Amino acid sequence: MKTKDGRWSVWAWRLGILVVFLGAWEYLTGIKAISKTPGLYWIDPFFISRPSVIAQRFLYLTSDKVRLTIWQMALSTIQSTLWGFLVGITTGFAAGLVLGRSDRIARIFDPFIVAFNSLPRIALVPLITMIFGFGLLAKIVLAWSIVFFIVFFNTFQGARSVDADLIHSARFLGAGDGQIMRTVIVPSTLAWTFASLTPSISFALIGVVVGEFIGGESGGGLGYLIIQSLGTLNSADMMVALFVLGAIGIVMALGIRQIETRLLRWRPEYQKR
Repeated sequence: MKTKDGRWSVWAWRLGILVVFLGAWEYLTGIKAISKTPGLYWIDPFFISRPSVIAQRFLYLTSDKVRLTIWQMALSTIQSTLWGFLVGITTGFAAGLVLGRSDRIARIFDPFIVAFNSLPRIALVPLITMIFGFGLLAKIVLAWSIVFFIVFFNTFQGARSVDADLIHSARFLGAGDGQIMRTVIVPSTLAWTFASLTPSISFALIGVVVGEFIGGESGGGLGYLIIQSLGTLNSADMMVALFVLGAIGIVMALGIRQIETRLLRWRPEYQKR
């Protein structure tokens, strides 16, 4: 188990790195470079806004002076991400489990799965938009198309890697197929599935933001703020959206890890956490 002192030390290092990074960023965007060219900075604040300006814009975007606050846009992005993530892991786990335990079905569907997974997701955005429009459903479908395959391949491999001796022992003790599935195969496969959840939630967030780029105002969300900021050359608002997206990604990843640790606490590697 990690000691409290060790955790505090880690957090102190993280905070120190963040403070130094932001301080250097603020300083370098505020001093001019050693050059005779007027208006030339070490880091041009026009393209990479100063942290102090970003903080001011963040406060403005949380006020009632804007039609859509940063919290409303963040909520839209989070909602789409979670729905796409949940649908993706549910269908990916079910498909991976079925195909992983059936060689015949796996051979039948293998070329179709490989073909669809080979398609760049960004290339599917126009088609998904044509079918589902610019709203919530299109963003969910795009996130699902990414999460499904990440979870599917991990679950598929996990279902095929179940120790055969455990299955034989369960049958020897009189367990039926349903009991073996519930008590042996699914628990053994879950460790493989959970290993894919942290990257899956991050990629789901990426998929939703890409969908918001295309969806414009009707899609809402932080992706809309980013693309709107690009159109107005407003780097401060763009950086606000990026910082909020980073915070959302961190919180989601930490949440997945906590759930993973609780559900798989019977495994030795999780008992050390």
